[in-house]
Amino acid sequence: MVGLQASFGVQINVLNLTEEYSKIGTPIVLYIFFTHRWSGFLPWYYLSIFCLARIIGGILGIHDSDGLPANIIQSVGLTPLILAVDGLVHEGRVYRNPSYSRILSWTVVAGTSGLMIVALSLTITGSLNIFEGHAKSGSYTQWKVGTVLIVVAWAFQVFWSLFSLLPSRGSKGSPGYHGGTALIQGAFVALLFLGVRVFYGIVFIFTQRRDLSPIYGSLAVRVVLMFLPEDFAALTMTVVGLRTRNLRETKRVSQYQGASM
Repeated sequence: MVGLQASFGVQINVLNLTEEYSKIGTPIVLYIFFTHRWSGFLPWYYLSIFCLARIIGGILGIHDSDGLPANIIQSVGLTPLILAVDGLVHEGRVYRNPSYSRILSWTVVAGTSGLMIVALSLTITGSLNIFEGHAKSGSYTQWKVGTVLIVVAWAFQVFWSLFSLLPSRGSKGSPGYHGGTALIQGAFVALLFLGVRVFYGIVFIFTQRRDLSPIYGSLAVRVVLMFLPEDFAALTMTVVGLRTRNLRETKRVSQYQGASM
């Protein structure tokens, strides 16, 4: 009984920690959006959704740490983070090479968003039926397909960020070249952290080990393989966003000076 109470207390502390982190992170993300403005709308919009989901999940978890609503909200953080990375690469491409193909970039954004919506819908529908004890014949298949689609989206973002960092994909004379490069590099580092979370999900869905479950798995597994990778990815993007907070102003001043000459 003492061990169970201690484990419960540690779980509450972890939920409190992630909730407090998100409470601090949300205003910072909003500040970053204010400095980056509309060219950086996508990454900071999705990152703010991630923070809000953590806050809501933390609040629900304090009252019912084993409840499905809290745990499901906490476990879907991967979706807004991958979309935030996609937006960060998009913003980086805008500054790194102003003459880039906007059609191609927006096609990638739309494709990634659509893929993640389908993946999230399949994952939540399938897993919810299973964990509630109302599994249907196709519930496991839905969950499996949704998880595989998330892996596909993650792998494509790794390729897309590396492709966008190629020397031929940038214009060194552009005033936002270095800042745009930093944004894409930050996106790639965030993807490395998210890779841990992605492969944790795929291992669980194919092994179905209860100790690896994102809902009922051991606390150590959930913290190390789910919470920390997501938090480190969010922190990486936040730091990069703060470092490039003057990027828009730098580009504007450079364009003004060029026009004056």
